[in-house]
Amino acid sequence: MRALLLRHGESVHNAARSGEPAAHSEGDKLTDKGVEQAHAAGEGLRELGVTHLLSSPLRRARETAAAVSETLGLEAEEIDYVGELTSAESFEGAIKRVRRLKAELESGRDGELPLLVTHGIFLRFFLLDSVLGERFEAPMAAGIWNLGSHNCGLCTFAHGESRDPLGQPIPGWTCLTWMERPWSRP
Repeated sequence: MRALLLRHGESVHNAARSGEPAAHSEGDKLTDKGVEQAHAAGEGLRELGVTHLLSSPLRRARETAAAVSETLGLEAEEIDYVGELTSAESFEGAIKRVRRLKAELESGRDGELPLLVTHGIFLRFFLLDSVLGERFEAPMAAGIWNLGSHNCGLCTFAHGESRDPLGQPIPGWTCLTWMERPWSRP
C-alpha cells in the first residue's frame, strides 16, 4: 500500500522572514502564495488516483486540503492527531502519534491511496521512524531540521511493496519520494 503526505502551503508564519513569529491566529493561515501552491498541488495530484483526503486540524493544513479538494472532488476528513508538534509534547508522544497513523493506514483496503495534508515536523518524524524504527531516539530529534522541506512538498511512502537490491522484501514503511513538487519546482 502507498500513502501520500503533503506539507501544507505557505502560511503567514512561514512567510515571515524576520524571525519573529506571527500571532498564532494570524500565522496559521495561508498566504496568497500558499493558496496558489495548494491549488497547483491539487492539479498535480489529479491523475494519481487519490481515494480519500485527510487533514490535520490546524488551519494552514485545512486551508490547503480545501484547495486540493476542489480539484480532487474529495471531502477532507480531519484527523486530530496528525498536527504539528508542540513544545509541551514529548518525543515519545510524537512517535506514538506517527505510529498510530501508520497502523491506521496499514489497515486500509487494497487499492486505496490516501492523501494526508500535514506539517513538516510530523513528516520528518514519519520519515525517521520509517528509516530508523526503534533506533530513532529523542537525542536525534534535534537533527530533523537538517531534512529540508517545502511548502506543498509531496512525500510518497510505501508499506510492504519495496524490495532491496537482492529482491528481498523490505519490512515496514519506505520513503519513495521526499518533498517533491513536480507541479512547481522550488
